Amino acid sequence: MRILKIVHTADLHLGSYFTSTPEIAAQRRSEQLDTLRSIVSLCEENTADALLICGDLFDSMRVEPQLVREVQDILGACGFLVFITPGNHDPATPDSCYMDEGWPENVHIFKGGIERVDLDGKKTSIWGLGFRHSIEVDSLLTDFKPDDNYINILMMHSELVPDDSAESRYNPITKERLLSLGMDYCALGHIHKAQAEQVGEFMFVNPGCPEGRGFDELGDKGVYAGHVGKGFVHMEFVSTCKRKYFAERVDVSGCSVVSEFCDKITAALSKTSGDEYLNNIYSLTLIGALPKGIMPDIQAITKKLMETMHYVKLTDMTTTELDINALMKDNSLRGAFVRNIVSKIEKDERGRDKYLRALLYGLRAFDGEVKIHEDN
Repeated sequence: MRILKIVHTADLHLGSYFTSTPEIAAQRRSEQLDTLRSIVSLCEENTADALLICGDLFDSMRVEPQLVREVQDILGACGFLVFITPGNHDPATPDSCYMDEGWPENVHIFKGGIERVDLDGKKTSIWGLGFRHSIEVDSLLTDFKPDDNYINILMMHSELVPDDSAESRYNPITKERLLSLGMDYCALGHIHKAQAEQVGEFMFVNPGCPEGRGFDELGDKGVYAGHVGKGFVHMEFVSTCKRKYFAERVDVSGCSVVSEFCDKITAALSKTSGDEYLNNIYSLTLIGALPKGIMPDIQAITKKLMETMHYVKLTDMTTTELDINALMKDNSLRGAFVRNIVSKIEKDERGRDKYLRALLYGLRAFDGEVKIHEDN
């Protein structure tokens, strides 16, 4: 049986800004390149015949020349073929980096309409097409006829839509159209969450992004690797991400000092992720009831946690008991502030939690304890 070994990835978005974690943005951009190197290493370990990169290799149409050279160097050192289909973030415009003459010989870039590349000695055809604009509302997939004597693989950046009437800005394609093409495997890109479906002897896969970039791309990320033959497909998800993003709620009820908050937070994260939590990137919402008058010192807790953890961002949604009647009797500006908040609660009971949070921060401000970076 003729078999082609492939690794399928997409949506690396090299050069991203990492706006949700600006403090570690430069490091994360470097780690993106490390992820590409890991994908190349995976290809070598699996003795892959080809690496398929299905769009949005880069995050934008304007790519720093240094980054382009790094990618060309990484891919040029491969002992296998690399196929790239430009996506909506990095379309093959006339001034695109994909028009650069520095791309190595083992790299083939699909720069327009459907194109066929045959692999010598493998009886395999790689069919591909590329975005030429950042928006492609009409399907870029024109009619073509695969060679039944070959293994046929189609790769493109595309949005899977439910039916032909559905609107999309990103080269729409329906599942029914994919099934009708006569392909053995369809390698897609665009959606950052992995999707894979096998129908009989045919399989189509969107591997998702191989490295998360923010708190909208949570959990494990990776690529698909395996074998494609004539009437045979076996592809499996392989984790590749250097770090995982998590957004979680942590109950810190009863805590009153920084060490107690940190101990409860690390215990919760360790329980769910083991020692791996130290390398993850977290957005944590603190919840629970605290002792009377206590508010967590977000700055101090964050600083302490990041002595051992890679990155953590905290949001305080805890509650604490307040003697509001006593506070209202205060004749100072502080008391006037409390009375104003209480009147708002009386007029809008549904906003009670919001106003109580404002009251807590306001009281802390009167005590000179609020720091500007805590006001998220």
